Amino acid sequence: MNKKPRILCVDDEANILNAIQRSLRKKYEIVTASSGRMGLEILANEPPFSVVVSDMKMPEMNGAAFLKEVCRGWPDTVRLLLTGFAELETVVKAINDGRIYRFLAKPCSASALAGAIDDAVRQHDLIISERVLLEQTLKGSVKALTEILSLANPMVFGRGTRIAQTSLLLATNLGVKELWQIEVAALFSQIGTISLPQDTATRWYSGEELTPEEVAMVDRMPAVRKSILAPIPRLEPILRILAFVDHDFVGEGKKGEVCGAEIPIGSRVLRVASHCDELLSRGLSPGNILDDLRANAEKYDPAVIRAYQEVGTRGRAEDTIRGVTLKELRTGMIFTEPVKAKTGVMLVGAGQECSESLLERIQNYSATVGLQLPMWVQNPDLVPETEEDEVILEI
Repeated sequence: MNKKPRILCVDDEANILNAIQRSLRKKYEIVTASSGRMGLEILANEPPFSVVVSDMKMPEMNGAAFLKEVCRGWPDTVRLLLTGFAELETVVKAINDGRIYRFLAKPCSASALAGAIDDAVRQHDLIISERVLLEQTLKGSVKALTEILSLANPMVFGRGTRIAQTSLLLATNLGVKELWQIEVAALFSQIGTISLPQDTATRWYSGEELTPEEVAMVDRMPAVRKSILAPIPRLEPILRILAFVDHDFVGEGKKGEVCGAEIPIGSRVLRVASHCDELLSRGLSPGNILDDLRANAEKYDPAVIRAYQEVGTRGRAEDTIRGVTLKELRTGMIFTEPVKAKTGVMLVGAGQECSESLLERIQNYSATVGLQLPMWVQNPDLVPETEEDEVILEI
C-alpha cells in the first residue's frame, strides 16, 4: 500500500488548521504547526514532506520568511502560500525569495486548497523523479567513462576511485546531503590526465620531479578537464565543485577571492581527500597524513580535517584483505594493490572495484602472458571457501 503524501500546514489560527486537517486527512498525511519556528523544527526532525502550506500573516516569523527558510533547507519540498489580495506586493517578493510554487487568496475553499495541493504533490514527484534520473544517469555515465579510461591508465584513474571512496566517508561524517555530486566530482577529478604523456602521468602520480614543460602540462589539466565536462548537460554542480577544489580555506583577502565557507563543501572535502590519497600513495601512514593536514591548516577546512581524524585514521581493514587467485576473484571485490601481468604491465589500479570489464581484462591477460599472483583484495566475503588441503595452482 502506497503511503499518503506528507503535507505540513503552518498557521497561527487553530481553527484553520483543524479545518484543513478534517478536509484533507483522508487523502494526505497532515501535520500541523502553529508557527514558522515550529514548522522548521518539524521539518528538521521528521521524515520529508512533499508540500508545505503556510499562512502569510503570523507573529514572529511570517509566511514569506518561513518559506524562504524552507526553500534553503528543503528545496525539494513544494511550497504554497495562503494570503490576502491586499498583500500583493509582499506576495511577489515572497514568491521570488522562497521560490513559491503557488499562492492562494484567502478565504480559500477546501476544494481549491485540495486541488492546489494535488498539483503541488505532482510537482514534488516530478522533482524527485528528475533528481533520481539525473543522479543515476550521471553516475552510470561517469562510471562507464572512468572504467574505460582506467583501462588506458589504471594507475591514474584508480586514484579517482580511491578519492571518491574517501570523499564519501568524509562527506557522510559531515552530514552532507548531496553525496552523489561529491562522488561524481571525485571520479571526474582525474580526467585531465588524459592530456599527459603516459610517462609524465606516471611520474606526476608518483610524486617524482617533473621538467618545466611537464609542470606546464599539469597546470593545464584543470582547463582540459573543464573543456571535456562543460558540454555535458546538468553538470553545473560538479563543475562548481571542481572549479574551487584548489582554493585555500584561509584566503589572502583579495577582492573577489572565494575562501572559507564560501567554497562549496564538496570542493573542501575533495581537496582533503585528494591530498590524503597523494600522501598515502607515497607511503605515509594515516597518522602522518593527519599531521600534514594540521601543519598546513590554512589550506583545509578544519571541519574536514576533524572528519578525517575520525574516519580516516581508523583501521583500514587490513584484517579483511586477502590474496586471491583468478579462480577466486569476483566482481565487487576492491583491489588494495595494483594488479600486474607477468610482463609488468599494470592492469588495474589500487582502489578500483572489480567489474565485469576489468575481470574480462584480467582473464585475457591470464590466458596470454600470465598474472603476478596473488591479487590482493578487500571484501573477502566474496571469496569462496576452499578446503584446507586443497592446492590452488596458477593456470
